[in-house]
Amino acid sequence: MRLRFNIFNLFGVGVVAAFLAIVLVHSNLVESTQDAMERSSRFDVAWVGAGGRLEAYALQKSLARYAVTKSPGDAQQVQLFTDIVTGRFGIFASPTFEEFLDAKASRRDQLTEASLRFKRIVPELKSIENVSDDRISVLISEFETVLRAIDRVGAEAHSESVNHADAIRRELHEKQSLQKWLATSLFVLIALLLGLAAIQNYFLGKAGKKAMRAARDFSYLAHHDNLTGLPNRMAFNVEFEKVVGRLRRPGAGRVAIFAVDLDEFKAVNDRYGHPTGDALLKQATLRMSETCATFENSIMTARLGGDEFAVMMSVPEDDVDAILDQAETLRKALSVPYDIDGTTLVVNASVGVKISAPDRDPSNLLIGADIALSQAKASGKNRVLLFDPSMHDAFIRQALIQSELDNAIENDEITPHYQIKVDVGTGRVVGAEVLARWTHPTLGPVSPAEFTKIAEQSGQIVPLGRKVLEKACRDALRFPREMGIAVNLSVVQFVRDDLVRTVREVLDETGFPAHRLTLEVTESLMISETDRAVEILSQFREMGISVALDDFGTGYSALSYLRTFEWDELKIDRSFVKELETDERAGSIVGSIVSMAHQLGIKVTAEGAETPRQIEILRDAGSDTIQGYHFGRPVPFSDFPAAVLQAVAAAARLERHRVPQQSANLSGKVARLH
Repeated sequence: MRLRFNIFNLFGVGVVAAFLAIVLVHSNLVESTQDAMERSSRFDVAWVGAGGRLEAYALQKSLARYAVTKSPGDAQQVQLFTDIVTGRFGIFASPTFEEFLDAKASRRDQLTEASLRFKRIVPELKSIENVSDDRISVLISEFETVLRAIDRVGAEAHSESVNHADAIRRELHEKQSLQKWLATSLFVLIALLLGLAAIQNYFLGKAGKKAMRAARDFSYLAHHDNLTGLPNRMAFNVEFEKVVGRLRRPGAGRVAIFAVDLDEFKAVNDRYGHPTGDALLKQATLRMSETCATFENSIMTARLGGDEFAVMMSVPEDDVDAILDQAETLRKALSVPYDIDGTTLVVNASVGVKISAPDRDPSNLLIGADIALSQAKASGKNRVLLFDPSMHDAFIRQALIQSELDNAIENDEITPHYQIKVDVGTGRVVGAEVLARWTHPTLGPVSPAEFTKIAEQSGQIVPLGRKVLEKACRDALRFPREMGIAVNLSVVQFVRDDLVRTVREVLDETGFPAHRLTLEVTESLMISETDRAVEILSQFREMGISVALDDFGTGYSALSYLRTFEWDELKIDRSFVKELETDERAGSIVGSIVSMAHQLGIKVTAEGAETPRQIEILRDAGSDTIQGYHFGRPVPFSDFPAAVLQAVAAAARLERHRVPQQSANLSGKVARLH
């Protein structure tokens, strides 16, 4: 019995000792596991580094913008972000980040040198308005060195944090394996401890998987776009840095960047709502991914934000034409009509291409592609354009015009000019077309085609259109009562829901009669927004406003548009009028258009008449009214009375037998203008 008792005691002591040991080991494992889980959720170093990179890029952008605009607002932005970056260098001195810096001597050296460089230029940045243009260029260059150091250290911080999280996951896995083994050993000693260990092991295992899944999700979300699933700007920049590093090696080959943008995407959002816009982006992303997957030289496709995408391609055997063909293939794939919940959307795409050169810094490839994209959109959209150095000046000019357009609108620098319309049968001046003109203080006269296109792309066409319409209505109140004015409407204005209300408000505020106003729209509007255009134009006619179809015959013509809506006026494009004296077919076409329009009860105006012979042909063809340089160029309101007299004289020379009656009538009208 004693022997059994002793064995039992020894066994009991062994069990108790084993139990205590297991409890101690188990408790330590639980504590260390919790600590590892807590550490896995910390990404302080990564966030500090990322914050520094974003703030440095913001300062660089503000400084570059100020170099172009010299505006006080941009100067304040430079000063603001100078203070922010100064504060960020203070955050870099925190204990956690100091530990990260000390882990690699080159990091501290880079950041210390960047800090010293930055401190030297801080006084000038904080008083940027007093710095000369040449010195600003030097400051930009100096800060680029600081930015590269901050960006490199921030990237390393992000990479080290990800590696740190991975090590913690492995540590968790090892500790969980040991814990399972201890729990299995306890099963032969005590069933209760096994139950408790099993339950606790279950919850700890679930928590560990959740932590690992969260870490994987964090890494994915940090590098991918939430909506489309494509790599985001951060992922693109990381890959681009790697590619740039390879390009700097001898014989590394060439790389092309496609900057891709969906034309009129903002109009889709404005008209159909953001859910439809998001669905459009998803379909466009799918097409882009499928198309790029067919390119063996494709490196990465990313969404940079909004409807902006970037594609990175290697250039096979320096074949530039092959790259441009691939860009065109991508553009065509993106321009096929989209079916969104039963609605067919016609959305085209523009692509800017920049290809690296062996003797050039490849780090500005994306900027060059963006500039080429801007020029592609400015020159008509729905095209592929390869970057060339001359585009840079055009891009700077476009940026300057866009940045100063708001002030020009607000300060009435863009003013209406008036081009006279003459009745062919009577020789009377019956009205004028309103044309916007802008003389920039430094650029001089800016073409309406240039600034209106920029205004349409930026959305500034809406306030510009209202301002011109309002000023024209106030001016026209001083015209003779039988004279009307014609104002052009943009496609962008039709996308908005407040166009009819805006026109009504302008008429109410100015007191201008609706029956003296004609609104002109182009055939391109009828193609892209037929149903909406008919609905809005019908409301204008109910208000008593006349509606004209402008630029008829420019290549979009379809007879269906003439019966889709009851037009008051049809304007024959100047390209036909220009050829009247040299091409008999042009005269036949004009005659057919006039005859058809008159049968439909539509008046006809011919644009661009410059010679007596052109006017004679147009009159014989039956054109109702004519406008063109023969009767007068567009003039400001102050010169309008003189322009009327000149038009009267020109009409009188054409028909001598009507001079006495016309001169008397029109001279009275001119007197009333004064």
